[in-house]
Amino acid sequence: MKGELFKRGALLGKHILVGSNDMLWNSVIQTLPVVGAKTLKSALTGLYPGIAALGLALFGVVSTAQALPITLPTGLNPGDQYRLAFVTSGLRDAMSSNIADYNNFVSAAANSQAVLAALGTTWKAIASTNAVDAQDNTGTNPNNATGVPIYLLDGTTKIANDNAGLWVDYLIAPLDITEAGTAVGSSSPSGVWTGTTTLGAAISGAELGASLPFLGLAPWVSPAPGAWINFNISPNTEEFHLYALSDFLIVAGRADGIPEPGTLFLYGIGLAFFALLRRRRRQI
Repeated sequence: MKGELFKRGALLGKHILVGSNDMLWNSVIQTLPVVGAKTLKSALTGLYPGIAALGLALFGVVSTAQALPITLPTGLNPGDQYRLAFVTSGLRDAMSSNIADYNNFVSAAANSQAVLAALGTTWKAIASTNAVDAQDNTGTNPNNATGVPIYLLDGTTKIANDNAGLWVDYLIAPLDITEAGTAVGSSSPSGVWTGTTTLGAAISGAELGASLPFLGLAPWVSPAPGAWINFNISPNTEEFHLYALSDFLIVAGRADGIPEPGTLFLYGIGLAFFALLRRRRRQI
């Protein structure tokens, strides 16, 4: 197939399109100028730099570009710790008094996204039952630890600087991005089961599993303090979203700025490739 395509490009001043059914040629699409009747050898000589350049370009794109949801917020450095939060796109009732049911629900939502599943982290519902408060379920009790910044899955938005910053009337920004990285409640605010106050704790009779649990709004539009977490109550048979929070995540790389061994290996491979390429071109 490749020889046939080169043969088709023998006309003076034309271009040949390199392509084939194998993986390499399907992933590399390139036109080569043909000056005179090139031999296959000379055509391949011109192809090597193109593949090298395209390979480096693709490597750069893969290493920097991220599709939604985005799990590495901007502005962080190697070694920094952070957490991720989202609001589930799916809905469920609040009839259960077992916090594990809500943790499992948000975990399933997270693991439905390959990018989030690849993190290998645990996810907990920002929710309270009669047996556990949200701040303890999520490990965000300010009395126990300072905590780390919490971000949405859009790659830029921070909703809290630490644990104390989560349990406030107004977050830095609304918690309104789903596990897929898309906005929820774009046309109107959506209800979110929490069973929780802005102190991160349950109130008897309004926790999940009670007949009339607390729910918040995503995004909140009411000026009422704490609307994101305890805007109102609703019958527990109704179906609403849930908030999810990851465990601690660490930005890959070394905090001292020294490249990881894998990075040095890739650099070495690249240098060796170009040295080989130059040698081959001198021999032709």
